[in-house]
Amino acid sequence: MCNNRSDTDAFALTSHNLTKFLREKIEKYYGEFGLASTLRLHVIYFNDKTRLCIIQTRHGPHRFVTSILPLLTVADTEQVRYRTLYVGATLQQCQKFIVRYQQEYVNKMIGNYKSEAQRQRFVEEVTKMKQI
Repeated sequence: MCNNRSDTDAFALTSHNLTKFLREKIEKYYGEFGLASTLRLHVIYFNDKTRLCIIQTRHGPHRFVTSILPLLTVADTEQVRYRTLYVGATLQQCQKFIVRYQQEYVNKMIGNYKSEAQRQRFVEEVTKMKQI
């Protein structure tokens, strides 16, 4: 979701850094109450190829996270644009959504790769996901 990068460039951001950054911003905008409400905030999945992540938090405080994302323009040192694509009740439902989203991404981007080996490596990078 970086504005000045191509879709194929890697993204230098980790799940841990993103979690830390989100907690700092929630504290800035919502104070101690917001921070205490989101103690169970975790970025449990981040794919640097598709720039897609799953942010897990409790029901209720999820509103702090969804309301703050459009306000943020930076993560660590990277310029980014955050969008909420899906809010799910369970991780399994979020994983199903990501699988569909990644398949659409692969279908859109596969034509940029000439050789079969490049295509295969691209598909593996995009679709790698540990079992949640």
